[in-house]
Amino acid sequence: METQTTDFSSIDASIRRVMQKHNLNEPIIEEFIRRVRLVHAGASGKVNWDHIGDLKADDSIAFEEIQRRESRAADVQKLVVIKLNGGLGTTMGLTAPKSIIRVKAQYNFLQIIRHQIEKLRQRAGAPIPVLFMNSFNTREATLADAGIADINRNAPGNLPADFLQNMVPRLDRNTLLPIAGDAYKENDWCPPGHGDIYLSLYTTGILDRLLEEGYRVAFISNGDNLGALADPHALSFFLESKLDFASEVTPKTLADLKGGVLYHSLDPEDSAGRIELLETAQVPEEHIPDFQDTARFKYFNINNLWVNLEALRDRMRSGGLDLSLIVNPKQVNGRDVLQLETAMGAAIGHFQNTRVFIVPRTRFAPVKNCADLLVRRSDAYTLDEDTFALQMNPQRKLGEPVVKLDDAHYKKLDAFENLMPELPSLLHAESLEVYGPVLFDTPVAIHGRVKITNSNSTPLAISSLGRDILKDEDVIL
Repeated sequence: METQTTDFSSIDASIRRVMQKHNLNEPIIEEFIRRVRLVHAGASGKVNWDHIGDLKADDSIAFEEIQRRESRAADVQKLVVIKLNGGLGTTMGLTAPKSIIRVKAQYNFLQIIRHQIEKLRQRAGAPIPVLFMNSFNTREATLADAGIADINRNAPGNLPADFLQNMVPRLDRNTLLPIAGDAYKENDWCPPGHGDIYLSLYTTGILDRLLEEGYRVAFISNGDNLGALADPHALSFFLESKLDFASEVTPKTLADLKGGVLYHSLDPEDSAGRIELLETAQVPEEHIPDFQDTARFKYFNINNLWVNLEALRDRMRSGGLDLSLIVNPKQVNGRDVLQLETAMGAAIGHFQNTRVFIVPRTRFAPVKNCADLLVRRSDAYTLDEDTFALQMNPQRKLGEPVVKLDDAHYKKLDAFENLMPELPSLLHAESLEVYGPVLFDTPVAIHGRVKITNSNSTPLAISSLGRDILKDEDVIL
């Protein structure tokens, strides 16, 4: 970013006025102004590539080794599960929380998470609480979903089901002044990135309440990752090792080239040489190929985090985390704006005793778009009876099927569901590509690699093929 010519005192005053007008508390105002000050001084959020070092052998541990360690029954009394739930399904054409989209059979994200926590409570013999970090846009619909509002009714401490993340103003890209005015307009505001979770826990008082009730470790994950289950063995290892923070990573594939990676800092000003998180948005353009090199960066961060709540409270009381800046340029109603964000995984660089857990792909089953949704809804995935984890079908002999759907016809959920009233079987599929409007009006099984194309604007039915299996072929309708 170029150094701004607008006087910073004017920017500071304008931001404070509009955030105070909308009842934002002082810690989030100060944190946001910290970010704006960095951009005003010329910060771009890009890292110095010379400071990116390889992880050391003792920085990480394989999940299989953790599973061989003892799991102590008493440790689950110290656990709280936190799910990020602030996102709307805007990329899928929705104005409602993504978490109320049906994922498997009759279950949406929230219902699967509720069953997962109930199964965990039964196995552990403890009323483990789960908290949802909602946004202003997702709170009402989330708490209205069956069983969510009173999900912690039996947990000690009379804990709520959720807490609210903050919001911050979008900034004019040229002046760094907030585009928000006195009247609330949704497009004038944005989330501050999921790194806001720590400040939200602290300022809402939830962090202190958890500690008062004896909770010591939070397992935090994205609400759309239905493979992210709190694991008792990992919990006991975390406590026994007296860790402050641990981050889960999984093997990187060509589908994950944009996923953030963990590295060992070579910054001469960082005497501790800590583990840090590097996100795509922070990589200088000329080093994108280096960042995507799967030989060097074999694993990527999946935002399954283990956090020592006492260590977090101490950090927040001593001045906060000052997470790495992410500058996100956007266009809103034809206007160039900036969103200044942070990532929750970046907190690993602000604690002393940290570790990387190398976990299997089973702990990463997100839904970011309709192609992901097709894979999860299909017979390639099942819900485990014992844990309610969304997992790869045990009958599959391959890795996860790669699905590509034409954005013009399948990006929005309504269009996707209208064209796929009958889901294709992906149990034996390596990949499926669909281009143009293809109506899946009858069951069909995909084997191997299949590409289906309809170059017409009018939907054509898959039943017109008169076949129930497509195998290793390009199909033109």
